[in-house]
Amino acid sequence: MKQKKAGRTSQRQREKRRYPFNESTKLIELIDKKHYGDVVKLIERLKPYLMDGGLQRHTLTTGQRKGPFLLTGLFFDLEAVSGQRQFVIDELALFLKKVKGDGGLKCSQNVFFRYLSCPEHCNLAISENTLKAHVLEAIQRLF
Repeated sequence: MKQKKAGRTSQRQREKRRYPFNESTKLIELIDKKHYGDVVKLIERLKPYLMDGGLQRHTLTTGQRKGPFLLTGLFFDLEAVSGQRQFVIDELALFLKKVKGDGGLKCSQNVFFRYLSCPEHCNLAISENTLKAHVLEAIQRLF
């Protein structure tokens, strides 16, 4: 039998599997409904380090603010987060441990890290593998 060559379709399918989100994908879309409260807690804990308290990117056209339910990523005030990166990593670790341990991620852990390492969703300028290594190390240290 002849082997099928990897064509454009399979490459597109692979990319879609690896990146099942676009720039308008909300953080909450990656999390199961039963853990929405954990997302709110994460945003509250990170609020001092987020631009405009985390509300800058999700003001509706009507001018209403809906908090973490319209948040399309975590955009940090880089001056405020300077020297506090470990706190941010620890908070992400606590969040991920709780949510993943309870089956609350709608995507794979790798997709979650890919989402947060994407410049459209986070401005920490950290690669997927580095973020994953730091968060997993923090999970081991904290638990």
